[in-house]
Amino acid sequence: MKRNRPSRQASPMAGGTEKKPWCLGLVLGGGSVRGAAHIGVISVLEREGIRPNVVAGTSVGALVGAGVAAGVPSSEMYELFKAARWRHLATPSWGSRLSLFDTHPLGALIERIVAVQSFKELDLPFAAVATDLLNGSSFVFTEGPLREALVASSAIPGLFEPIRWQGHLLVDGALTDNLPVDAARDLGATLVVAVDVMPLPNGASEPKDLLDMLLLSMNVAVHSAACHPQEADLVITPDIARASYWDFSEAQAVYEAGVQAAEEALPDLRRMLGPGTPLRH
Repeated sequence: MKRNRPSRQASPMAGGTEKKPWCLGLVLGGGSVRGAAHIGVISVLEREGIRPNVVAGTSVGALVGAGVAAGVPSSEMYELFKAARWRHLATPSWGSRLSLFDTHPLGALIERIVAVQSFKELDLPFAAVATDLLNGSSFVFTEGPLREALVASSAIPGLFEPIRWQGHLLVDGALTDNLPVDAARDLGATLVVAVDVMPLPNGASEPKDLLDMLLLSMNVAVHSAACHPQEADLVITPDIARASYWDFSEAQAVYEAGVQAAEEALPDLRRMLGPGTPLRH
């Protein structure tokens, strides 16, 4: 049964984007460390010369998506991803009653990956999706300061401090729109390729620790709220059912799963694009 999702809000800063007659949208879902699979998919698209016109992402998908929109090569993002460790990112938030960890280290990592300050500095139109805890709806950033948008989109409730933004209390967008196909459509995408790194658990593995337990529970909640991958024209789902959400030591295996999934999807993508179709306007 198809469930209605919570209503969506546009960022107060958001402006319209004129639709093009043909526009490829890349949508990247949340999944914490599993986001390495996004980079694997992107590496194959780069090799094939397939470049999106617009990008939308949630949580780690927003972080990687911002890198794509900023023109950061997948190889650079992968090196930064492999070097990341939670002991550097998850520093205690001693003064907060709302979270265990501070968001400043996460913001610093974002700045190293993306290296621009605002949406207007990006090469491509981009949307980052967060969740407003005060009214239970998704909140879409398309303009303004990039760091705040990406931290808000990635702020796992209870772990990271929520972002207060213009009267909203924002946390991880996975709670309301983990695969934001609609955000890409709003940017003008007429053909959408989505990468889902948080498919419904299939019993392949149990959580390894408390943090894995939290993220696996969040996965179940995401699917109960019904993200709709069928809205995309093509959904790439890497085979990462056994991968941890939290263990950066698995980044290489997850990356390689993304590469393999993209290779397998290429024939379908080529047929969708059509012979002689320009891949970027």
